[in-house]
Parts: sequence; structure tokens; C-alpha cells
Amino acid sequence: MSFCERKCQIVGSIIGLVVVFIIANVVFMNVSSENNPAHINSFNYPPEKVQNGGYIIFDTNRVVEKEDISHEEGTANFIINQAGNYYIQFNTTIYEPPSTGKEATLSVYLEHNNATVYGTTVGEAVSDAYQTVNLNFGVIIQANSGDILRVKNNSGTVIELLQPNISIIRIK
Repeated sequence: MSFCERKCQIVGSIIGLVVVFIIANVVFMNVSSENNPAHINSFNYPPEKVQNGGYIIFDTNRVVEKEDISHEEGTANFIINQAGNYYIQFNTTIYEPPSTGKEATLSVYLEHNNATVYGTTVGEAVSDAYQTVNLNFGVIIQANSGDILRVKNNSGTVIELLQPNISIIRIK
């Protein structure tokens, strides 16, 4: 092989590698943006007292990615702006206030358009005042644009929540 042929082969290889790199970069960027789903994470830092039948208020939106889900800080409602499948994960610690001083089941659940989402009702019995329990659920739902999601207290008593936290992620 002559020097010129060898040089042309090296230049051709370099051009080929550059083209492959450009194509890989474009594909990677498209995949990366598709793999960054719409999501929101909201929480409430100070302790929050919630009446029986009341909704948990989330005062801080920590992360909001895209506009598929919206939430106004200081409210309970999460509004779906883009139809699709959503993963909802919730957790909190509930403090049994001394006002009841009797056995109770501290319980919450997710509402989707005023209906209970089955599989999200979580509760735990307490028998002493000043007792804490951890409650959490995770569920996948199908939602339409305009649907409303919120978490409700159904304990039969006032509960005090310590840092409730919710994440809603659109999974297509």
C-alpha cells in the first residue's frame, strides 16, 4: 500500500469516526430528553395539622420538570395537564396528638377526581398519645388532562403530619 493510499485510509477512518460520533451524540441527546419524564416533587416542611376528611397541603414544590403536572404551592390539588400514565409515590410521618389519647388508626389515601385510588389507603393503629407512624404508598394510574390528584386524611381524627412528601412522574 502506498503512502498516499495509507493517508487516505486514515483520513477516511477519521471522517467515519467523526460521523459516528455526531450521529451517536444526536441519538443520545434525543434519548436523554425522552428519558427525562415530566415530574413534580412537593413537600411540606413545617408540621401540618389536617382535619378528618381534610386534604394535605403541600407548601413547597422542590422539583418541577415540564408542564405535564401542575401544583400551586400552599394547596392540595395536583392537576394533570397531559394525559398519560403516572407513578405517584407518597410518604409521611404522622404524629398522634395527645388530644385523642385513645386507640386510633391514622390513615390517608390518594384521591383521583374525588374517588379513592384503590391500593393507596394506608394506615396504622396507635394506642398511645405522642406516638408516630410512617405511612407511604406508590401506585401507577392512568389520568386525563384536567384530572385532579390529592391526598386525604381519613383517620377519624385530626392528625399532625411531619414533612409529607409526594412525587408524581409521567411514565407515558
